[in-house]
Amino acid sequence: MSAAILHITEATIGFPNIYDKEVTEVTLWGPETNSAGPGAAAWMNDPDAYHKILALAIDSGMLWEEGPYRAEVLAHIDEMEEWEEHGTAYEEWCQEEANMDDLHEPSLFTEWNQSTGCSNFVGADQMGKNMKVSKFTPEMLTQRDTLNWAYNHLWNNPHFTSIPETHLQVMHEVPNTTELLTLTAVGANHGVAKCEFGAVFVPKGAINHLQHNGGAKVGTIFDGEITFTPGNKFPWRLARDGIKFTYEDMCGTRINDDY
Repeated sequence: MSAAILHITEATIGFPNIYDKEVTEVTLWGPETNSAGPGAAAWMNDPDAYHKILALAIDSGMLWEEGPYRAEVLAHIDEMEEWEEHGTAYEEWCQEEANMDDLHEPSLFTEWNQSTGCSNFVGADQMGKNMKVSKFTPEMLTQRDTLNWAYNHLWNNPHFTSIPETHLQVMHEVPNTTELLTLTAVGANHGVAKCEFGAVFVPKGAINHLQHNGGAKVGTIFDGEITFTPGNKFPWRLARDGIKFTYEDMCGTRINDDY
């Protein structure tokens, strides 16, 4: 060991904290040898060393009072707290509205009309004498879209193009079709069922038949031939002798894909 050549390998500086009486220590480490050149000593010899080291400590996140690191961390914390608030609000909403019946209740809906270039209420073109727009449930809207698709692409000319001279569009009536039906209401004089195309009127005679073949209650499923009846309260009606198959031997269950 020799005192002739003195090497400063590290230097520790304490910066007072703004938020308490403690200090944040910043240690500079740099080997100072004949081959490597000056290390920590080069910083300490600079007359503006304190401010340069402070700026370096702030930019690197070593000091918490200010700087881009602190701003970015606080932004992430705020975002996480916002997520937590949203999650808490969502859980409270689910607890208060456990069944979420409001999502399935009849409501007014709008749709974009390409021919007019504006939005119209769904069903506005079918207003009755009371001049009130009908309300729909999300399931009813799906049934409406399925019916429109079947009318345009299944029951009518599937080869229709925009050249009527060569491919005439022949619009046929909606044919009778046999569908899987589910009873949704049973009354003294009639019942109501649903299928993928909408609500179906079920006459009393059919209800009596079901009652003698497994039962007629809400949730009962059966195959039935239905007739399209536009302009009526229910767009479909179970045809005469329309019950084709009941599922009393299957405990009221059926796989749609097997249809």
